[in-house]
Amino acid sequence: MSKKTPKIMIIDDDPDFIEAVSMILKSATYDVASVSSPKLVGEALAREKPDLILLDIMMDSLFDGFSLCNDIKTSPDYAAFHATPIIFVSAVKELTGSRFDLHEEGEGFKGPEAYLDKPVKPKELLKKIEELLPK
Repeated sequence: MSKKTPKIMIIDDDPDFIEAVSMILKSATYDVASVSSPKLVGEALAREKPDLILLDIMMDSLFDGFSLCNDIKTSPDYAAFHATPIIFVSAVKELTGSRFDLHEEGEGFKGPEAYLDKPVKPKELLKKIEELLPK
């Protein structure tokens, strides 16, 4: 019996980022699905059932990624995905010189399992995905 190829979902409003990361993931033999708007995520999650999510922080608004991550981790609408690992990918550091400070205990916010800066380094991305994918 063969093991199912893990599916990675990229949620990002930058088509160039989606294309570049899709090529990296496909070359590592992952299945890839992508969503370019936070508004389409619910439908895409139900259809694609990803094993891991790469999530941009800043999309339509500065906090889209934060609220979407929290929703996926806590909302009854996304109960099937509460345990799905999420990796934030963001250009925040490149744009501002520092990252957002993530303190889960703050407002009851459920954060990601990992955080990578854009532009992502392929080896770093694949290593982090391998660490977080359910065995």
